[in-house]
This record gives sequence, structure tokens and C-alpha cells, in this order.
Amino acid sequence: MQLKFLFLLTMIFTITISSTYFETSFAQEMSPHQQWKKFADLDMITCKPGYLLLQKNNGNPSCVMPSTYLKLVDRGYGHHNQQFLEKHPEMMNNLKDAIASNKNMMFHWHEMMQTDSTLVSNTMADWVSQMHGNLDLLKNMLGPMTSDPELREKMIQIMKNHSHMEIMMKQNSKWMDSVHDSMMGSGMGQGMHHSQCAWCPDYDEHSISHSMNSDKIDSHFMGFSNSDRMMDMMHHMWINPEMVQDMHTMMLEDPSHMAMMSNQLMEPILNAVMDDPMLRDQMMELMLEHQDFMNTIRHDNPESEN
Repeated sequence: MQLKFLFLLTMIFTITISSTYFETSFAQEMSPHQQWKKFADLDMITCKPGYLLLQKNNGNPSCVMPSTYLKLVDRGYGHHNQQFLEKHPEMMNNLKDAIASNKNMMFHWHEMMQTDSTLVSNTMADWVSQMHGNLDLLKNMLGPMTSDPELREKMIQIMKNHSHMEIMMKQNSKWMDSVHDSMMGSGMGQGMHHSQCAWCPDYDEHSISHSMNSDKIDSHFMGFSNSDRMMDMMHHMWINPEMVQDMHTMMLEDPSHMAMMSNQLMEPILNAVMDDPMLRDQMMELMLEHQDFMNTIRHDNPESEN
């Protein structure tokens, strides 16, 4: 009798699981609207990989691309549902990628970082730790700075003002020899040359152009019709420490993100690297290998007279 009962229980359990699996598989073949009519439960609705679920103003769900999601939320055609996305990590990751790839939203993200010195300090400490384990991340960080003529000039000033870095440069014969060598090659984008040597005793500081931010980004949310909705979306992410850390890790791993960030946060980024002896040494080696950077600081550059 007991065996029959166990057998019956097993059959019921198997049928239940099979039914649930069938419904889930079947749901994936249905449109979001059809799923909504069948389940009437937002958490039961699935989208194709790479798509986000957006609940429209009339309550109906729709599966859209991440870039479209941002546009529709901005225009008020749908609502950002943070709780739903947190239950679906793949969708949330797609949204974070879309935000991190949007220069206007990231410009404001970096502005928010600047008002939180503790967050900046903790982020820089985390990045230094990551770079110790993977020096390619240091290249991701320095690459955009050394490749952009205006950022190179700003970078030189920050390096000059860092006492440990300045002493290290002056004491390194390889560096000083390279600084005083003649210009290498012709190179592209060699940028603003000057006749003074940043690491020589008679160095005269020169002014840095601060127009790069206004030239590259005219407004915080250019291209969006309602910045309040975008701010609300970013605020939901900002108050979640795990999401903030994820966003900052994404920035470090992608040089294009670091290029955007360098305009506003170059000084704390570079200082964190230069405060670390090992990374400071690696940074100098990378500078020596970068032809355009070294051509920029050579004080006997013939182009400086033009």
C-alpha cells in the first residue's frame, strides 16, 4: 500500500514539473502580450535574449532592445521597473551595458561620482587592486589619456604635480634620456608640443585647455527629452552598491568608458595609480613605449618653435 502511494506521489510530481516546463517553453514562443493575457503576471513573462521587458503606460508589456528601452522611458511611453529587472539579471546587465555606452548618461554618472569623495576613493582602491592582478586594465586606463592630445597635456600636468612620480622620473636615466632625445618618427595626432621639459628644473607650467568637456558634450542629457526620468533610472542604480561596483568594473574593462571618464576624473584616477609604487613603475614603462606621448614632452621638439 505504501509503495503504491509513493508511486502515485511520484507520478503527480512528474506531471506537475512537466506541465510547468511545458508552459515555460510554450511561453517563450508567445508574444509578450499573449503571455500577459495567459499569465497576468509580469514575473512570468519572458523575452528573447538581448531584449528588455518594458511595461507600457497602458499596462501592457513589450520586449524591446536596450537602446530602445532608454528612449521609450525617456519619452514617457513606459515605466522603468527596477524590481522586475533585479529579478532578471540578464536583462539588468543589458540595461547597464546600454547606460554605460551612452556618453551623455555616463557624463552625468561621472558628475555624481565627483560629489562623493568616499565612493571615488573606494572605486580607485578597487581598481588599483584589480590592476595588480591584470596589467591590461592599466593599459585600458592610460590608453585614452595618452592617445588624445588634450588629455595628454592635462596628464602631464598631473604627473608633474605628483611628488613621488616627479622624483621617480628625474631619477630614471632611461626616462630622462628619452625626454631629451630628438623627436621619434612623424606619428599621428602628436598634439600640443611645447619647448619646456616637464621633468627639468627650469620647467615652466603652461595652461591647459579646459574646453574639452564643453566641446565634446554640450549638455548633461543631450538627446533626451526628459532628464528627470533618466535621473530617476540612474538613481535606482546609484543607491545599489553592487550595481555601482558592476558599472565601475565595466568602465575599467572598456577603454571607451575610460576615455569618457578621463575628462572629469583624470586626477583621482592618475593619483591612485601613481600612489602605488608597482603601478607607478608600470605606468612609466608604458609612457616610454608610447611614441606620441614622448614626442609631446620632448622639450627640444622642433615643432615647438612653429
